[in-house]
Parts: sequence; structure tokens; C-alpha cells
Amino acid sequence: MGMVSVLLSSTLLSQSLAEIARKERERRATLQGKKAVVVTNAELAKVKRKPAVEVPAPPPAAAVEKPAAAAPGGGAGPNSPEPPASTGSPPPAVSFPPDLQDLQAKWDKAKEYVELLTLKMGALWQEFNGLRDPNAKEAVRQTISETYVKLQTAQEDETRARREFEKALGESKKEAGPSLWIK
Repeated sequence: MGMVSVLLSSTLLSQSLAEIARKERERRATLQGKKAVVVTNAELAKVKRKPAVEVPAPPPAAAVEKPAAAAPGGGAGPNSPEPPASTGSPPPAVSFPPDLQDLQAKWDKAKEYVELLTLKMGALWQEFNGLRDPNAKEAVRQTISETYVKLQTAQEDETRARREFEKALGESKKEAGPSLWIK
């Protein structure tokens, strides 16, 4: 089957050398009056490459804590941050006690930090893949390694904060007593 397709394609697509040369002369004749830009290797070496995405420096830990700390004091109820519905948390209209609000703020801050580090990792990998200079690549690789360690730690902290919040939420529901519909 393969041999038949090779023979068929070679007979259908075959052109004589004279036909190919004639077409090339015609193509060159049409390009005769046009100007072409020639870029040399020396000119390419002078061009400075820019990263596709520029990552701002991560905010210090104190700056990350300020927005999260302002959320619990700003008010309770609908204005308070809400955890995702997949964790079985109550609807956003429910007002949490202050200790639960603190745990929720801690969890939200940890989630935000994980997202920030994940975005930074993506940008660093993109920058790494776009570099050609081995020294610059090594510096970016080192930054990637450090950011990866931070990301792992942040993910563990986020999981710990989520579990603390869920545990406290479950305990507060137990303390509230049985629901009225239970006989």
C-alpha cells in the first residue's frame, strides 16, 4: 500500500527540471524591482530581547496581610469574604462569629498568596524558555527553584488554614444545637 502511494505521488507531482527552472526565473523577474530588507547576524545580536510578561516583585508579607486584615473588620455578613461553595461552607448571608471570620481571612490570604506564586511561576517559566544566554537562564532557574519552594510551603499553609476554618465551622454548628425539624 505504501509503495503504491509513493509511485502515484511521484508520477502526479513530478515536474521536469526545465519547468522548475522556468518558474523560478519568472518568480525572480517579478521580484526584480522590489526592495528587500536584509537582517544580518550582527544586527540580530544587537537586538535586546524583552520578556513577554513582566512580573512585578511580590509584595512583602506585611502588604499582603493588610487587605486580608481589613476584610473582617469591615463588616460581617454579605461583605465578608466567602469560601468556595465546594467546601460545604454556609451561604454568604450567614454572619460568622469573630473567630471564624479571622480563620476565614487567614484562609483567604493563604489562597491569594498561592495564586500569586502560581502566576509568578508561570511567568518565570515563560521568561526562562525565551532566554538564550546561559547565565541569564541560570539566574532565572534559581529564581524558579526558590519560588517553587515558597509555592509548596504556601500550598501547605493554605491547606492547613482551610482545615482549621472547616473544623471551627463544624464545631460552631455542633454547639448551635439540633435543628428544629429533627423530631
